[in-house]
Amino acid sequence: MEPAVGQQLQDFLYYFFHRASHRVRWLWASHVAHHSSERLNLSTAFRQSLTYPISGMWLFWLPMAWLGYSPDLVILVVGLNLAYQFFVHTEAIGRLGWLEQVFNTPSNHRVHHARNPQYIDRNYAGVLVIWDRLFGSYVPEDEAPRYGIVRQIQSHNPLRLTFHEWGDMFRDAWRTRDHRHFWKPPEWAESQAKQQRMT
Repeated sequence: MEPAVGQQLQDFLYYFFHRASHRVRWLWASHVAHHSSERLNLSTAFRQSLTYPISGMWLFWLPMAWLGYSPDLVILVVGLNLAYQFFVHTEAIGRLGWLEQVFNTPSNHRVHHARNPQYIDRNYAGVLVIWDRLFGSYVPEDEAPRYGIVRQIQSHNPLRLTFHEWGDMFRDAWRTRDHRHFWKPPEWAESQAKQQRMT
């Protein structure tokens, strides 16, 4: 199989991994560490969780192996995708004209890291923003982004940043005896708590 096709396929699969990482709490428990910074700069790209193997990031690359791509090529194209994304974690570069329509750019990715209500769960692209346009998750940068997560952690402790959502998720599931806390969206727990308070 052609490496260039493999790169496009991996980018397509990355879109779904990234979107699921925001919409499935089990995956969000790993991904939240990356979003917890209240600033956006190149160092933000390195805020990655050690728990990705536990949450199942690797499952999203299995279709490539099933289609006959070698594990070496899969690892290579995943690495290239992540290397590209390093450079979009910046406020130093403004909008890039027509490139905004095709590629994940710093402007498009600033939207993704923002907690402004209109920006939450938008612009999941790895390299090509066409997936966001195709699946309805694209939003351009209009208002200045406010970075971080909706429920700020107020800590720089790497262990707290890595494991806080895991602890909250398991506590919610144990307290309510409801396993949906593992696969529902992160905000589902809060909406359930509000409903209980109202009844």
